[in-house]
Amino acid sequence: MFKHRIINHRNIYLAGLILLAVSLPLSLFGLSLSVFILSINWLLEGQFKRKIKVLKERKSILIFMSFWLIHVIWLLNTNNSVYGFHDLKIKLPLFFLPLIIGTTESLNRKEIKWIFTFFILAVFISTLISMGVLAGMGGYEIRDMREISIFVSHIRLSLYVVISLFFILLNLINTGTEEKILLKVFEISLLLWFVFFLFILKSLTGLIVLGVVGAGFGLYLIFRLSPSRKKTIIIFVLAFGFFIVSGTLIRYFQRFYNVEEINTEQLDEYTENGNPYTNNLKDKHVENGHYLWLYVSEDELRKEWNERSNIDFDGRDLGGQRIKTTLIRYLSSKGLRKDSAAVASLSPEEISNIEKGVANYLFINKKSMYSYFYKVLWQFEEQRLGSNPSGHSVIQRFLHLKAGLAILKENFWFGVGTGDVPDAFAEYYERINSPLAPDVRHRAHNQFVTLFLTFGIFGFLWAVFALFYPVFKENGLKNPYFVIFISVSVFSLLTEDLFETSAAAMSFAFFYSIFLFRSENEK
Repeated sequence: MFKHRIINHRNIYLAGLILLAVSLPLSLFGLSLSVFILSINWLLEGQFKRKIKVLKERKSILIFMSFWLIHVIWLLNTNNSVYGFHDLKIKLPLFFLPLIIGTTESLNRKEIKWIFTFFILAVFISTLISMGVLAGMGGYEIRDMREISIFVSHIRLSLYVVISLFFILLNLINTGTEEKILLKVFEISLLLWFVFFLFILKSLTGLIVLGVVGAGFGLYLIFRLSPSRKKTIIIFVLAFGFFIVSGTLIRYFQRFYNVEEINTEQLDEYTENGNPYTNNLKDKHVENGHYLWLYVSEDELRKEWNERSNIDFDGRDLGGQRIKTTLIRYLSSKGLRKDSAAVASLSPEEISNIEKGVANYLFINKKSMYSYFYKVLWQFEEQRLGSNPSGHSVIQRFLHLKAGLAILKENFWFGVGTGDVPDAFAEYYERINSPLAPDVRHRAHNQFVTLFLTFGIFGFLWAVFALFYPVFKENGLKNPYFVIFISVSVFSLLTEDLFETSAAAMSFAFFYSIFLFRSENEK
């Protein structure tokens, strides 16, 4: 009967882990339910003497758990205790998952394979649903590609895709000819699908991680593998990928910076209807290589636009921008003059797109990589020309990081405390009269900076130690699967506040614990 009880707890434990793995890309409710199941099962299983013994023998588990405890201690240095306790709740998985996984009987290789098979299939299903949303299924109105990910953020989904992609690649490399050919074909097809989806999703973070981790992973395999056909193929793929990416980026840069040449002495002064043009030669803003404020007849634009649209020319589009500016940008992107003839040439679909806030005809093609690259470069150009950075996500990130570093310097020794981080940012933006709109005055988007300004130098050093000491103590870098996960995670830690959402914290704690704490003996 005791044996049967152990088996039941074991099955519940595995079911909870599989549910957690499946829920990461598909369901926030499933994540909460899985942690609840794992926690209750761990308590009912008992065997606390053995579990305490494991913790005593494997100090790395306790050290990692201390990362959460630091946040508890720094509540003593906070004024906003309400947010402090909320923050502790978000980060609870970083305490409970290593405790549960680290003290439960070790998972064997077959069980690990099942868990990650379900994870990869769940990521695949999530990408299929996202493509369905893009195709118009479900009644979702998509204005931005990031909106096709309806279960988790588009960045989080892109990182799951990258992890799944490399897990599949590792499996293909490590398996021999004994694996069935149909399974290999399916794995290769899935791998190619994930690469295709990343380009469709156009997550800058996901694409950069794919390139950086892919290059590092390829070099790792080149040094690891003995001379063979696999090694030759990897070298060829890396070289081919480098030339393709380099050539594409060079072509994109050339296209973006190809600005029309204007003979200022031969500019037309009147429209076809005899109305005067305004030609602002000092304003250097361009759209798709065409100057925005040349050949502008505002009176003609207002009259013709108001005849074709229910949104007033002096109003705002559905994206909150001035419709006048959106219209002028759109006409300029097509190389048209800003007059009644140009507005009359627009199709009803184009009028509708302008009303939705589409400011460039390139943006209509949601599958175009160049249009996304264009948006990124355009933000830098707008910043260079002194435009307001609000709404420019890439530029905003730099200003968020700048704010975080400034707060860090002001609170170098002891930080602002666990609960005062949002208040510190709000106070800083207000104090410097930041040009950022209130709704985009966010955190540093860098977990290390956030940890530093929260705890100060001493707490920060312990937090970093708690995160990375187990990696070396448990020989994590000898496991290529863990290397893939930690590489993606480190990039995420540098580009976002990874532990500020429960889903991201749970994802990190799950992979980290499965790879490092699941077994005492297995590599």
